[in-house]
Order: sequence, then structure tokens, then C-alpha cells
Amino acid sequence: GYSTGRGLASALACGAAGVAMGTRFLMTRESPTPVQTLERYLKVNDPQQIRVTTAVDGMRHRMIENAFINRLERASAFGRLRIALGSAWQWKQQTGMSLRHMLGVFAQSVKEDPGALSQTVMAANQPVLLQRSMVDGVPDEGILPSGQVAAAIGELKSCQQVIEEMAQEAERCLRAVSTPYPR
Repeated sequence: GYSTGRGLASALACGAAGVAMGTRFLMTRESPTPVQTLERYLKVNDPQQIRVTTAVDGMRHRMIENAFINRLERASAFGRLRIALGSAWQWKQQTGMSLRHMLGVFAQSVKEDPGALSQTVMAANQPVLLQRSMVDGVPDEGILPSGQVAAAIGELKSCQQVIEEMAQEAERCLRAVSTPYPR
């Protein structure tokens, strides 16, 4: 993702039509993300605190390191299964899904790809863990998805400020690269 006009200009100069800015807009004053979670994002000042993990659901995700991710990664296979089953039960409660339906989805998944058993069980982790951090505002009990740019963002600006500053900086950079150097 991108967070500066300079980055936007570099992408546009290479022929891109636009850039991804999910983390940048997550970290704005208008973001619906709870204050406690935004404060945790703002504390990140080292890009190495944002890393890729497969511990959540077997897929690669870029996350801000926190106590929960560390605990999940250190857990034994049985410990991860226990966490995933707890998440699955919470997900069942939140969605109103019947136990029969839930077991049917699980059985169908195992039938289609028996090798994906652990990933199927772990799949319930992500929505529950996102809910905990991004909606409930308890960042150390959930997951904090993030682009590397979070480490470069030190304050919450308004969306308008972000857009205006990026546009101005991108225009300056694009003018600079399009101006011929004197010989």
C-alpha cells in the first residue's frame, strides 16, 4: 500500500492507474476503527513489527505483531485447534448458524479437500479475531491487519488532509520528473 504523494507519483510514473491505500485510510480521524485499536497502530514505528503470518487461518496475512499473534504462533497443533474451535463457536453464536449447518459446511470442505482439514477449522478464526480488534476495540485479543506503511504514519489526519497532501506531493514529484535537466 501507499501513504505518500511520492509513492503515488512513482506508481503513476510507471504507468499505474492508481494505488492501494487501505492502511492509510484506516488510520484517519474518520475511521470507524475503535480508538484503542488506532492507538495500537500509531505505536508501530518499526516496519519489522508488521510481518506475515499463516497462523490465523493457514493463509498468508500481513499483521501487526501483538500478544495474540505471538501466542497463536507458539501454540502446539492441539493449542491452535483449541483456539480455532473456540473461534468457530463464537462465529456460530454471532451468525446464528446452527450446529448442524456448521458441521455440514465442515464435512463438505473435508470431502472436497481432506488435506485442508486444519485450514477449514482455522477459517473461523479470522472473522472472530477481526471483530475483537477492529470492532470491539481490544487489539491484543484480535488481529491487526496492516500494510507496511503503518510504521510510517505517526498521526491521524482527516481523509481530506490525506488526499490533499498526497495530491500536492504527487503533483510536485511528477512535475520534477517531467522537467528536463539542463545540459
